[in-house]
Amino acid sequence: FVFGHKSPDTDSICSAISLAYLKNKLGVEAKAYALEEPRKEAKFVLDYFKVEAPEVLSAGAIKGQDVALVDHNEVAQTADDIAEANLVEVIDHHKIGCLSTDLPISVRIMPVGCTCTIIYNLFKENNVEIPYEIAGLLLSAILSDTLLFKSPTTTEMDKLACEELSKIANVDMESYAMEM
Repeated sequence: FVFGHKSPDTDSICSAISLAYLKNKLGVEAKAYALEEPRKEAKFVLDYFKVEAPEVLSAGAIKGQDVALVDHNEVAQTADDIAEANLVEVIDHHKIGCLSTDLPISVRIMPVGCTCTIIYNLFKENNVEIPYEIAGLLLSAILSDTLLFKSPTTTEMDKLACEELSKIANVDMESYAMEM
């Protein structure tokens, strides 16, 4: 189970879908979920790249399941029943929150503008080709979270990721960002 935070924005939705895709390519069974219906911008992105929205998790669905959190790592932002799940991974670009686990987990928290920048780098590290739709989702989230590179949290890693992703997705970054 891979999911982002409550009131899911573009990064939360796109990072969940992209990480689940990558995990499956690496032989780990994974499925993206959302904690609530995606926000308007995220819906636009999903429609633009013709990707189905993740299923909204029902109460109790994660009990006893392995879960990976993306774009968040704080109890207040996650599934209400997170204590019932087996938290195995966190990928995020925010400050460290207050989650605790019984066992060691994989954690990748980096000071970049978007969680999807981290996931883009995971694709590169694992030599997994990024398909058109996933490139579009990753690109969209980075452009959204960095406010088209105007946010003070924007890094060179975000910009470099977008340069490659825009080629794969065949998108002009500026005009697409303004439409989004």
